[in-house]
Amino acid sequence: MTRKALARQWQWGCLAVSFLTRLPVRVHGDVTPQALGRCHRWFSLVGALIGLALALVYWGLVQVLPVSIAVFMTLGLSLWLTGALHEDGLADCMDGLGGGQTVAQRLAIMKDSRVGSYGVLALVISLVGRWLLLSALAQQDTMLVMMALLTAHALSRGLAAFMMGMLPYLRCDGDSKVHALTGHQRLEDRIWLIGVAALVAVFSAGVGSGILLLVVTALSGLVLYGWLKKQLGGVTGDALGAVQQITEILLYLVLVMVHA
Repeated sequence: MTRKALARQWQWGCLAVSFLTRLPVRVHGDVTPQALGRCHRWFSLVGALIGLALALVYWGLVQVLPVSIAVFMTLGLSLWLTGALHEDGLADCMDGLGGGQTVAQRLAIMKDSRVGSYGVLALVISLVGRWLLLSALAQQDTMLVMMALLTAHALSRGLAAFMMGMLPYLRCDGDSKVHALTGHQRLEDRIWLIGVAALVAVFSAGVGSGILLLVVTALSGLVLYGWLKKQLGGVTGDALGAVQQITEILLYLVLVMVHA
């Protein structure tokens, strides 16, 4: 790989970090529409790095705190680290799908900055559900929680990025942050997404559990693809946030069922 190609990959990686986290990452070079459209190839890797950071923090906290409190504080850190990007999307998506009767109504509700009852309930279920599931894993083994954080964050973000190229993007307004990411997805980008996700799952969870989690992620993607296609006919940034949150919770649930 040439020096120019490496610099391009580094730029795409920094863009992915700046999009998925609130870390002050410096992006070198001109940020072109093509660069924005290609950076999502690294979403699985950035998800893995987020999960790794959370796993290390959890390991440190659990040395001095009860496991339930350590899990609670780790979840709080995840909200800060990501700016609650996906949680915000989940709430808006549930408000739109729960309160709208037509696609136009659903999209209008999702764009409203106010949070309704469906959104609040979805956030409560998401946060409490993750806390309970990770706490259940923590009762078994600290390493299980660390593995779950690393793997679920990588696979769920990889699936959300993959979904960008599977359904048409519905918001073409200029203030949409996700719109720029949806125009240049290529087969090569999807291979990187899947490849990184597979490597993370297998090396973190082991071959058997890793393959199981990959299969569960794929099944989650199929179900959510059909659901979003029926309800919206495409995706929005909010819908992609819901994909990430639902898949993350589902992966934790599967791990609890396997290791209970």
